[in-house]
Amino acid sequence: MFNVLLNFFHKFNIITSKHKSDILRILFILVIILLTFAYLFSYYEKISFFKSFYWAVTTATTVGYGDITPTNNTGRVIAMGLMIAGIGTLGLFLATISSIMFDFKIGRIFGTMESHFFKNHVVILGYSDLIKTSLDGILKEGENVTLVAEIEKAPTDNTNLVFIKGNITDENIIKKANLKSAKICVISDEDDSKSLIAGVAVRADADYKELYIIALIHKKEIAKALKEIGVNEVFASGSFSSKVLAKSIKFRGASKFFDQLLDENFKEGLLERTIPKDIAGKGFYEAIKYFKEKKGEIIVGIKRENNIIINPDSAFSLKIDDKIILIGKK
Repeated sequence: MFNVLLNFFHKFNIITSKHKSDILRILFILVIILLTFAYLFSYYEKISFFKSFYWAVTTATTVGYGDITPTNNTGRVIAMGLMIAGIGTLGLFLATISSIMFDFKIGRIFGTMESHFFKNHVVILGYSDLIKTSLDGILKEGENVTLVAEIEKAPTDNTNLVFIKGNITDENIIKKANLKSAKICVISDEDDSKSLIAGVAVRADADYKELYIIALIHKKEIAKALKEIGVNEVFASGSFSSKVLAKSIKFRGASKFFDQLLDENFKEGLLERTIPKDIAGKGFYEAIKYFKEKKGEIIVGIKRENNIIINPDSAFSLKIDDKIILIGKK
């Protein structure tokens, strides 16, 4: 029950975050009205402030239990004033919340909002076939995703997805994705030229200097240009599949190996781990022995800064800032 409430308040905070000042302003006015009328009622009806505030809340919310009622004309005038001011303000507050939630739902579906509330999220520019097949998997991993694309409406109603309708070559549209707070940007449009222009726009902006960018394209000729402008990783459509096919001819079962390794339902998978202090400064082979004996996992490579080193030689030594790439239990 607690987790359900926590999740609700988290989503409510996301929905209302851009309109907090408006909501707080109305809420402040409502509280002032309740306190003022509660004080007046307490003074003229000669009852405790707590009871008077209780009366003010039940009256303003139209509950009106009737256990506390005005006993003189002054009290009745105060009650009428609260009915007019309090109920009207409360109605405005509830109407504002309803309007914000409705606008959020419509905006998230039809792409008319901004991704101002997501932090450390994944930004996807474009909606190619490559994205269509991987979007659900990214969302299932629990990632918050902002999708910028020229499609009619959001491809899914997942609350972790914000859809922004627009051209990915338009810098003003790109800014709506809040790339400053993103952890990674994936660029993949059906038109590779748009992917290239979007890549140039993102990498050329000083605000996104440290942003990690991955591009998924169709034509290999574009890959070189994307790498030259500073895109961190570039994958050409079909290149991975063709390499797996070639390996399958020489080594039967290669495709099944990769399918199992990348299958989210399979108990083993490709993982990234930090370097334990026990093996910092030691060799790669010692790390292999450590992880196999202690964790039952198989090291396949080392990630140093943005480079992946597979099966380094015996002279290689591990640094505390390195990451270990291994096959292990998810």
